[in-house]
Amino acid sequence: MFLTCCPNVYSMVLKTQINFIDNEILLSLDLQAPFKAILKKDFLHIYQDNEPKFSLPISFPNIIHWVYNKSLIGFRINNNTYLTDQAYKLKELLSGKLFFSKIQDFYAPLQILGQGSSAKVLLVKSKIGDQYFAAKCVEKNELMYQEIEINNQLDHPAFVKIKEVFQGETSYYIIMDLLSGKNLQQLIKNQHGGLTLEQCQKIMHALLSGIEYMHSKGIIHRDIKPENIVLQKTNNLTTLKLVDFGLATYSNLKKFKYPKCGTPGYVAPEIANLTDKDTVYGPACDIFSAGSVFFKLLTGRDLFPGTGFNFVLQLNKKCHIDFSPLTLKKIPINVIVNYNKY
Repeated sequence: MFLTCCPNVYSMVLKTQINFIDNEILLSLDLQAPFKAILKKDFLHIYQDNEPKFSLPISFPNIIHWVYNKSLIGFRINNNTYLTDQAYKLKELLSGKLFFSKIQDFYAPLQILGQGSSAKVLLVKSKIGDQYFAAKCVEKNELMYQEIEINNQLDHPAFVKIKEVFQGETSYYIIMDLLSGKNLQQLIKNQHGGLTLEQCQKIMHALLSGIEYMHSKGIIHRDIKPENIVLQKTNNLTTLKLVDFGLATYSNLKKFKYPKCGTPGYVAPEIANLTDKDTVYGPACDIFSAGSVFFKLLTGRDLFPGTGFNFVLQLNKKCHIDFSPLTLKKIPINVIVNYNKY
């Protein structure tokens, strides 16, 4: 009796979901008979003979496999293949919202732009529009879902937009806009003694505008430093982007997964001195980091000067700040960003 009614119950649940829970149609697709598909905000619904067959949630870690034969001709879900002449439009609407497969069908790697302990960034060229992008290649882990989710919530000029996310056998490939400019650390090195006040104002206005927006979304970055602030265009300070959300978290969590994190010299003292891992802190930690960046922009010096991770960390914990470099440059301690001018 139970087995007999299961298909009917499943169909009723699908119809309820389709008609009431997820009701905004983004795209209707004609597939090979007897199938059709409807894309809505949160689900891709597949129909067979006008009856709902199944629904794919549009979220990570779900994946859609594209069928490519000289061009994009369809997609595959759960080993079922569906052909459509609207595959490119579907791919565009799903970009950055769930995993895609076979990055090699869509992008050609050209060179390594940067490499760290667990990630590397590649320069890639699109096989469709001959555009260039950056592809961040990272090892698979569940924390990447949150990093991608956080990035997708940030629709602001100070943040890089994720285009697509591909899943390989052992890695994820995150396709993003290419940043051709230098990071602030490189910029400061090339300008001995710090930047001009006008340059600092432009940078800090753009950075603080992004931080304010990010905090309004309930997100804390937790690793703001010159290396993570990159210019999209060379020598255009207003195009800066705050990157690397590997340590970012939501501010409303009752417990952080990695509470003690950040970079010595820029991490807030309340984090550097943290002993109770159940302690939570707020967005103010990012403001301290931004202040450390501001100091280095103005003076060309670190807020806590020294060499070695542990030595700088100890200075960071004590947080005894020497403002004399500002005095030497005749910069008033209360210098502020002029929001109205920029």
